[in-house]
Amino acid sequence: MAEFIDIHTHSMEEGGKRIVNRRLGVEPAVGGICVQSVGIHPWDAEALYPTLSELLSQLEIIDCVAIGEVGLDKYCKVDFGRQMELFEAQLHIAERRKLPVVIHCVKAQQEVVKMLSAHALSDVIFHGFIGSVEQMKEIVERGWFVSFGFGALRSPKTIEALRTIPLENLFLESDTDERPIEAIYEAAAQIKNIELELLKSEIENNYNKIFR
Repeated sequence: MAEFIDIHTHSMEEGGKRIVNRRLGVEPAVGGICVQSVGIHPWDAEALYPTLSELLSQLEIIDCVAIGEVGLDKYCKVDFGRQMELFEAQLHIAERRKLPVVIHCVKAQQEVVKMLSAHALSDVIFHGFIGSVEQMKEIVERGWFVSFGFGALRSPKTIEALRTIPLENLFLESDTDERPIEAIYEAAAQIKNIELELLKSEIENNYNKIFR
């Protein structure tokens, strides 16, 4: 029987197959006690700017299975140029280390896709997706993955994107929500009108493709 996989969480609670995200420079990386993704969040681009060189050097060697969450966010007030500079530097690290990237993208999909496409990356996961069917298709047509969390359930256009996304491009996540990951799986299975066990199996296959 397939497991419930939480592709992106900030919870340090034990149990289940999960990837714990750590914001480098804000939260300590914790390799050895959990499977983690580590990156410098775009929200932190300005506050951490004086130490970015040191943090990027750490990121080159830190114990993680993915670089992230990294990306661009036009909704926040952090200088967009600084965000792009930081994002580009971390994409180079992911490319060199042959690690997947976990993407934070808010109102900047055009810029994010352009920057990602300029790199030979292992795999790409857009986490916490809130967008339309057309935006989802732009991602999956490049062979990338889209992860949906509880926030998706509040957006009719995103529910439709979840309903129509191919299973081979799909992940689910809890992010910062305290509800159990099983709850988003149950909601997604209902939206896609498929058996829960099939959904679990397909997502586990996706996980195994990336984190083999």
